[in-house]
Order: sequence, then C-alpha cells, then structure tokens
Amino acid sequence: MIVNPRLAVLYVSDQGRTPEFLTGTLGFELAADVPQEEGRRWVEVRPPGAQACVALATVEPEILEALHARVGRMTHSWFDCDDLDATRLDLRARGVEIVEAPQVTPWRAGSRWAQIRGHDGNLYGLTERGD
Repeated sequence: MIVNPRLAVLYVSDQGRTPEFLTGTLGFELAADVPQEEGRRWVEVRPPGAQACVALATVEPEILEALHARVGRMTHSWFDCDDLDATRLDLRARGVEIVEAPQVTPWRAGSRWAQIRGHDGNLYGLTERGD
C-alpha cells in the first residue's frame, strides 16, 4: 500500500544556488548532498519535519529555458503553510518575490494559495488548507 509521496523532482540550472535559496531563504533542511559523476550531485531538501523531499536535478540553462518556454515557470512544487499570511510576510522580509498574494483557491473549497519566485525564475506555490 502506498502511504506517502517520497520525492518530487525540481529541475534547476544551479545545484549550488537553488539549495541555498531553499535552505537559507525558505528554511528547508538539507536531506542529502552526495557527489556524483562529472561534478554533479544528488541533492534532496525538505521542509523541517517533512517526510517527502524535493530532489534538485541539474539541467543545462538552455534546457531549463526551453522547459520554461514550453510549460511555463511553475515548478509544480507546492508547499503547505500553517499560516499563509505570516509565511508571506516572513518570505518578503527575506527578499523573496511574492508573485501572487494569498487568495482563495478556486479548486479547493476553504483553501488559500500564493506564489513566490526563486532565484532562477522558477515559481513555487504555497497553500494553506482551511478547516
């Protein structure tokens, strides 16, 4: 029986700057950073206390731009927040660009969402579930 998502993959152009953004700015913890062939690394991060991780897969900047051109900059990475308004204020104070202010979600009753931009232009969704 499947009980929990284990891993999501985020395509990035820089395995140095993206972990810094996710750990230093967003407060994630580094779960794995293992050297691989040709100077690459296997990097996983996760919000504190979370079971599921985000693996950071390096792609060439041109490929990342081609992906953005085809599917947009939304990373398909969404993170739950216990207090979306407080999280937005905290992230803005840390210099994170808020692309979409907190608002009611049209797809899930009683939930709200917001969107932020990472250093490489990737967009991340933030959600707050209602009662």
